Amino acid sequence: MLPDTTETSISCRANLKKLGLPNHNVRQRKMFRDGWWTSKLSPGKAFGGTTALWRRDLQMQRREFLATGTAGLYLSSQLSASSVSAAEEKIRGADAGPESVFFGHPVLSGPAPESLTILQAVNGPASGFLEIAIGDQPFQRIDHEAHGLLPYDENVLKFVLPPIPAHETLRYRIAARKIHFVTDYKIVQGPVESTPIQTAKTLNPAASTTRFVVWNDTHERQSTIQQLQQQTAAIEPDFLMWNGDQTNNVHDPRIMREQYLSPGQLEISARWPLAYARGNHDVRGPAARLVDRFTGTPEDRFYYAFRSGPVAALVMDTGEDKPDDRDVFAGLAAFEPMRRRQQAWLKQIIEEPWFKSAPFRILFCHIPLWWYEDTSKYDFWFCSEVCREAWLPLLVRGGVQLVISGHTHRATWLPQNAEQPIGQLIGGGPEPERATLIDGQCDGKSLRLKCQFLNGKIAYETRIDA
Repeated sequence: MLPDTTETSISCRANLKKLGLPNHNVRQRKMFRDGWWTSKLSPGKAFGGTTALWRRDLQMQRREFLATGTAGLYLSSQLSASSVSAAEEKIRGADAGPESVFFGHPVLSGPAPESLTILQAVNGPASGFLEIAIGDQPFQRIDHEAHGLLPYDENVLKFVLPPIPAHETLRYRIAARKIHFVTDYKIVQGPVESTPIQTAKTLNPAASTTRFVVWNDTHERQSTIQQLQQQTAAIEPDFLMWNGDQTNNVHDPRIMREQYLSPGQLEISARWPLAYARGNHDVRGPAARLVDRFTGTPEDRFYYAFRSGPVAALVMDTGEDKPDDRDVFAGLAAFEPMRRRQQAWLKQIIEEPWFKSAPFRILFCHIPLWWYEDTSKYDFWFCSEVCREAWLPLLVRGGVQLVISGHTHRATWLPQNAEQPIGQLIGGGPEPERATLIDGQCDGKSLRLKCQFLNGKIAYETRIDA
């Protein structure tokens, strides 16, 4: 348990707004309803008559307030004391049982060391802080103040880290407490809880080797996610790539903590950094605009790049699997401008020295750029021709050798050929019998990829030489 360093002294004052002055006079409401302000009186008479009526009404309100004010103050203080007592009982767990402030495990996301974020799902309104230690250094506190306010959220606490050195041991823990607002000046705080210390290794762009794991299209299938988690823990990769469609749809922020951070309260990526790619199902639903609150990507964008050893990775957002003007989107889709922005960004990234010097360059994106059969009879895209048209010339210019995708739910390997200048590996899902784990290992001379089903059977195995 961490020391209670967040204890604060909060002053309380009478909230006079809670007293409530008498409502407007019935005659005033009737005049407004009947349109007297504009139609039943001339402008001059309306102004004069209104002034007289308001003067009488204010006098009546003052008399009513003086008559009831003392009783109102007494009732307000009684209600305030009662509310505080109920809030304190709720915070202590009398109403909800001994439920921890934490839901599941933290997630270390980024994945590059200069753009790491740590997220922790919570059980109801809470505030907290993060403590990190680099190597053998002592813990340092990170409050993540924004606009003069410290974190407060009912679903997730999100901490953006300062740039961390590459290839360093990072230890971290989160301290948090439940918070309940009774009034603006009465805030009830629960006891401080802390997570166990987690230890992770930051990525090393200069390393001679790297190993990574790819998940895709888990679609909230708990049995699939549990097996993927167990197999990934046995591998202990340098980073985990969750390649889209974590969800079926995004409707309620109260369940997004489980969809994106800790499905079934499993530890998904607390000990190695997570790279997140958005899928087409992750943009569906009224809460889809909140996804960046539950993910940690550079500048909260869904396209970015990073280096892990001999691999330079691009993560790009393929958006929806239908045109923007499709009726089902009700005019709310605008993925074409997003594709153009990524095109301009990609043009710059492929010229960066760290990218050009990598022996291997991979694009991770949810929807494939190619598919092996004609799918025109379907009302959605198996592959994104619009992304391919926008990005392929730059991908070829940048020397990208591989695209890793999901979306089709069919594990597929499409090797490079005359019409397809880049090889593409597609993972399966979401049912346990179709889901796959992609294991990538690179030593600078070759990139070896194994796409295997959860029962251990190999779906595809390939090798790309530098």
